Amino acid sequence: MFSKHKPDSVPADHTVPPPASPKSTAQADGSRDKTGRTAIIGAQTSIKGNVLGEEELVIDGQVAGTVEFQHNTVSIGNTGRMEGDIYAQTLHVAGHVEGRLIASHKISIHHTAYIVGTIITPCLVLEDGAVFQGSIDMDAENEVLLSAFEGEIDKSTPHRAQDQKDTVDDFEEADATTPTSEEDIYHEDKS
Repeated sequence: MFSKHKPDSVPADHTVPPPASPKSTAQADGSRDKTGRTAIIGAQTSIKGNVLGEEELVIDGQVAGTVEFQHNTVSIGNTGRMEGDIYAQTLHVAGHVEGRLIASHKISIHHTAYIVGTIITPCLVLEDGAVFQGSIDMDAENEVLLSAFEGEIDKSTPHRAQDQKDTVDDFEEADATTPTSEEDIYHEDKS
């Protein structure tokens, strides 16, 4: 007669989008496991050690260690706290992270995020209000990316290290003479 109904929505303060239904997401993303499920580390859960998997992962609790979900999406909710390195195909951060965030496709930093560390990815979205202290490397040819993902990096971004090197080489060849001194500049103006 009376039944408790759990709402399917995520609390309003949770900015990481909830996972789509298993059927639609499994069809849209071939990298997900065959069950189409998402692993969740709940807000009252604390893990010390490495977390490895081949499915989507949502962290709302605390993790101290390395998270390796290289072919999937990892989402850190508002209550999520991570100390260590994260390897994922796509990474969404709305909570607190101290360590390296390494993604072969894309990292999205939401406005509630607080990050101290290094971001390595070919594509980065950083919302207004997010706090970040550290360094960002968006080179698709980064050694960390290449070794962690064995060449599975999304190279569709327009930023390429080789293009920059060619530009620098062209500049050095064109301006191979010594810089002009102030005297030379004044003499040129008078002529």
